[in-house]
Amino acid sequence: MSSIAASHLICDVGAEPILQLSTRDRNRILLESELYGAHALGIRNVLFVTGDHTLLGTHPHAKMVYDLDSIQALQLASELMHGRDLAGKELDGTPSFYLGSTFNPYADPMELHAWRVEKKRDAGAQFFQTQAVYDVGRFRDFMAQIRGLGVYVLAGIYVLRGPKTARFMDERVPGIYIPEEIIERLEKAGEGLSGKEARARRREEGIAIALETTREVMRVPGVHGIDLMGTGWEPHITRFIESASGQQEG
Repeated sequence: MSSIAASHLICDVGAEPILQLSTRDRNRILLESELYGAHALGIRNVLFVTGDHTLLGTHPHAKMVYDLDSIQALQLASELMHGRDLAGKELDGTPSFYLGSTFNPYADPMELHAWRVEKKRDAGAQFFQTQAVYDVGRFRDFMAQIRGLGVYVLAGIYVLRGPKTARFMDERVPGIYIPEEIIERLEKAGEGLSGKEARARRREEGIAIALETTREVMRVPGVHGIDLMGTGWEPHITRFIESASGQQEG
């Protein structure tokens, strides 16, 4: 579904969406148009990503745009907020957004990617969402690198369904690193059980791992919240939120 359409539906139920725009699929003209539309619909939080190559997705023959990268898109949005488009034309009205972007704490070299966070901050990003966090030690080291930049960070938490999902993500999804001990833990969770029971037990273990990771991540200096992910697994995401809320109250 269109990101703007989905964000508008979220606004309609009284929640506050974060609109995600990929520069892989849009040139600067379309980005400007989408930002005007988002502002007209009352959407104020916008997160820019450059976007993975289409060869990694379900439509490998799709053509890509890449007119701008995420840093340049942030600069574009910042220009609009100052009353001008990228062609230097003065706008009749000035849109207002809370701008964000992403970073991957597991990319090497760490210093280069910490520098990119600073570049994005200078281009207008005020908050960041991260790639899914499993190795909390490495994440903590990266957060130490960007301490002092004055940005808000939402750490990525992805609820794993089982060992096959974990291994696929570790081997095939760009920027994801899942330690072998987590994959083994998911495998052992279903040992000695039948197919359906094993899957259920492994899913419970995936929720437990996400809860443990969330507790660790929220102790890392500079983390202000989490970006919860679990594509196509909405009922279990709800259960994770309920469990996390109960632990928070306890």
